[in-house]
Amino acid sequence: MMKPRELGRQVLQDIRGFGFKQWFLVCLNVVLVLASLASWLGLRYVSGASGSISAAERFRGDSETRFAQLACYLPVGQGKTVEDIYNFRQSLETRFVEESLEAPEGGKLYLDAYSGQAEVTVSAENGSATVDAIGVGGDFFYFHPLTLRSGSYISEDDLMDDLVVLDEEMAWRLFGGVDLTGMSMTIGGKPFVVAGVVAREDDFATRRAYDGEGGIFLSFSALQDLVEDASISCYEIVMPDPISGYAKNIMTDSFPVEDGDVVENSSRYSLENLLAVIGSFGERSMRTNGVIYPYWENALRLTEDYAAALLALTVLFALCPLTFAVVIVIKYIRRGYRYVKKTVPERVEAAVEERREQRLEKEYEKNAGGE
Repeated sequence: MMKPRELGRQVLQDIRGFGFKQWFLVCLNVVLVLASLASWLGLRYVSGASGSISAAERFRGDSETRFAQLACYLPVGQGKTVEDIYNFRQSLETRFVEESLEAPEGGKLYLDAYSGQAEVTVSAENGSATVDAIGVGGDFFYFHPLTLRSGSYISEDDLMDDLVVLDEEMAWRLFGGVDLTGMSMTIGGKPFVVAGVVAREDDFATRRAYDGEGGIFLSFSALQDLVEDASISCYEIVMPDPISGYAKNIMTDSFPVEDGDVVENSSRYSLENLLAVIGSFGERSMRTNGVIYPYWENALRLTEDYAAALLALTVLFALCPLTFAVVIVIKYIRRGYRYVKKTVPERVEAAVEERREQRLEKEYEKNAGGE
């Protein structure tokens, strides 16, 4: 076997003999390696751009139980009601009991949220506007932890149903500021009180997906009072996922979405899912099931597309350097094999000859001593 020192000398000798072609190939492969690394870093950045898919990780905390975060999107005209949500919660808790899944003391086994969207007219001291209102229920702001600029979020436990959260754009448009807690306004002619002001997500994908001129959040029940045909178009949940696919199977079995979509956000950037995105290239752009995604899902789909493209680039850029490295390794393995094939028999023969000479010398000395 060629010794490391000998191998090193051989490599240096080969490098000194490089011509333009060899140096060009080396520089090209170095550039491709750097490009592959840059694509991989871009993939890591894109995968962590959105904070709306971290609910499972935050909910899990120090627990050893694995959790999954899922989102269900309903087609227009096939939305759910609050009663549907309550019925599903009951069936889910019954199933957990049947399968011996117990919540920790003082804790929960799952967390959920729902939302629906409708257009409403809002008025305040600086004027009025027609805006997109998002009616929310459950722990919506746990799934979408928008940064509070002032005040507080609204929740399902609030005693009053007349609280509203404005985003920054709408706060400036209606009041000319963001410190608005307790201020009065009307929505659809009904009085509401500002609970807080939030800043929309500032990642590159949300800036592309959310192009509205401001919006508001209020309870879903309040939205239904304002818009009679408002329905739940998005349902989100964090729940135990002891084995891969368990949570998604429960959702598809117990929460039928008809022509809608069920998305597992916690595995959104997994290798398997990104390969599926690459495999469905082109088809993802075609929507035939009547689902209109909220802005946060559109942002996630954008990052998903970017992540899939960056994964493909990472692999493509790495192929040439990897092939080049394999060729070099094979070259030196073959050279080492030829070296061993030639050198080992010579050394064996030399060692045998040396042993024979030593034996002859000993026999000669023995015979000479006997005389």
